[in-house]
Formats: sequence, structure tokens, C-alpha cells
Amino acid sequence: MTFPPPTTTAASNGLAVVEATQLKRLIEIAIQLSSTLELKQLLHLVIHSVVELTETEVASILLMDKQTGELHFVAATNETRVHNVVVPLNSIAGWIVLNGKPLILEDVQSDPRFYAGVDDVIGFRTRSLLGVPLMNKGEVIGVLEAINKHHDKPFSEQDAALLMALASQAAVAIENARLFQQSDLIAEILHEFKTPLMTIIAASEMLQQGRLPEETNRQLIGMVYQESGRLSQMTRDFLDWAHLESGRMHLAQENVEIPPLIGDVIQATQAGAAGMNVTITSALPPDTPPLIGDRERLRQVLLNLVTNAIKYNRRGGQVRITVSQQEQELLLSISDSGHGIPAAHLPHLFERFYRVPGNEGIEGSGLGLSISQKIVQEHGGQIEVRSREGEGSTFTCRLPLPA
Repeated sequence: MTFPPPTTTAASNGLAVVEATQLKRLIEIAIQLSSTLELKQLLHLVIHSVVELTETEVASILLMDKQTGELHFVAATNETRVHNVVVPLNSIAGWIVLNGKPLILEDVQSDPRFYAGVDDVIGFRTRSLLGVPLMNKGEVIGVLEAINKHHDKPFSEQDAALLMALASQAAVAIENARLFQQSDLIAEILHEFKTPLMTIIAASEMLQQGRLPEETNRQLIGMVYQESGRLSQMTRDFLDWAHLESGRMHLAQENVEIPPLIGDVIQATQAGAAGMNVTITSALPPDTPPLIGDRERLRQVLLNLVTNAIKYNRRGGQVRITVSQQEQELLLSISDSGHGIPAAHLPHLFERFYRVPGNEGIEGSGLGLSISQKIVQEHGGQIEVRSREGEGSTFTCRLPLPA
């Protein structure tokens, strides 16, 4: 079943069938949406509001990537592993985007546009669906879906009217949150760029003066080279953060063997460890099961955690990588024998640009742990940290195993 393009009259007629209690709840949700500027929190609010208003099992949000033209999941109530899964435009959601119209399907499985890839990934079965376009300033930015009406009831005109009204508010709120985060991030980026840029400018001005001792010239050139590399790494981290935060980073869904991945990370960090006289060891069960996810992004997480374990270690210290299985989760732990982290600072470690006092001189963009946390979350997992002052720290990635 399809609906005509929404107009003022159609919207009014649709909302006329909405009960007073639901209309009141819709207004309450709209107020919450308008005051929420954190994108992840906003998406969470939207999908749970969909489930509540339409009385369905699950809900999901798909957004268009303006740069690539791809449609991908950014939120779902039932499964985190669907995040950033790309959906083709010849799918049901793609039809809604291309036509800018709502759509009701009572038997999704028999529809030729049904894309079964997501159901296959999470072991879910989509039976019925109500989807509406997310539109902002006349442009379709994505799709809002209610899936599987409770007790297999058919979706009603009332459900469609509620979801269309919610979608119009959600689209505006999503765009506002994106704009706010971009401006906020730009301000923080400029602040972080200031120190290395000033160092490069000062060293360059001294080099231009000439008649400096050869040793001083070498030191100044080394400073320029070092700070340029720091700026380059910061730029890569900022882009990664922006892509993750906006939902534009698309994670692969591939078979990831853990032993070779850890071997690769150890080899990549050996030079840095040798410079600190730090020893890296690992302990993996012989039957370590594989994960389903993005190998390069998981490698990025482990590289960051192992590199941090080396940087914040004592000279001659130890870094140990251990793997264990706990029910349907794989635990990847990186422990160091460093100075540890004061308890008061543990809750702030994954905030962007946060530095534990006393470590300001250690190089980095201040985004490594934030990026690692978001990558692990996009894989349906979480990062935990345990630390004691004087005894070192342990960061553990808990990642779901395939069903």
C-alpha cells in the first residue's frame, strides 16, 4: 500500500484519526527532539518513539550519504550490528527515498524489493513494514521504518499519520544535530591545531633568518618534520571521528581471524616498543573463534590501544594482549605495567580531546580512544577500562560473536 505525497490537507486528515493521548505524546516527543543536539542520543530517542507510537517490535533509521549517494542504517532498536550497513536503492527503503512517499507492506518477504541482507546478518525476520521518508526543506535525507506490528495486526492510517508527523520533526532535529556537531568539532579542531602550527611557524621563522649553527638548523628541521607528522595524524583522526559521528563510515562485514590480526598489530608496534624497551606478549586460546566485522577498523582499535599501552608505560615495562571467550562475546584485553590512571579520570577517558593531567606532553590527537570506542560500538560491543595507580591499566574490548 502506498500513500499520496504528504500535503497540508492530507496531514490534517491523517492526524484527525489520531487519539488525543497519542497526539499529546507526539507533542512531548517533538519537544524532546528539538532540545536534543547529540546525534546518537537523538537517533535513540526517535527509534524508541517509533516503537511506542506504532506498537511495533522494532524500528530503524536509514540516512542518505550526500557524498556517496548511498543509503545506510544509522540506528535500530533490535541490533547494533546493522549500523552503517549499506542498503541498495532498489530496495524497499530505496523506493521510499526515490519516490518520497510512505509505504505499507503487510507481507515484506514476498515483495521483490525486499533486501534480505540485514535480516541475514542479525538473524531476524521482517514480516510487515511501515516506512516513511525523512524530509528536510523538500529533500529526502533518509527513511524511518516501523517493523512487525504487534500480534501481526495490519498497519493503520493512524499509524501512518503518526509516523509521518514524527518523521517531519525527526528530520529537522537530525539536520540540526549534524550542523551543531560540525561547528562544535571545527572549533575544537582549530584549538588543537594551534599548538603544532605555532611550533612550525616559529621554527620556520628562525630557519629563514639564516646564520644559525648547523646543529640548531637540524633541530629546527626536526621540529618542523615532527609537528607536520603530528598535524597529518590529527587530520586523519578528525576525519575518522567526523565520519563515525555522522554515520558516513561504512563498516565491512567480513570474517576476521583474531590470531593473525593480533600478530599484525604486534609487528606494527614493535619499533615503538623497542624505543621504550617495552616487551609485548600475547596469550590466545588455540581455538579462538573469528569475528564478523571490519578487519581494518578492528586493527585500528587494537593498534591504538597497544600504542597507548607503550606510550604510557614505564621504560622496560610489559604489554600483554590476551583473548578469552565469555558466552557469546570475545574479550580482547590489552594490559600495561605503567603508572595507572587515577580513579577520578576514568569516566572521562573516552571523551574527545580529554587528557589525564600530567600527560599533556605526550603526542596524540586526543581522539584515539573516542574513535576506538565508537568503532567497537558500531560492531555491537563496548570497551571497558580497569586501572590502579602504580599498577598499570587494562583496556578490554567486548565484541559479540556470530550467532
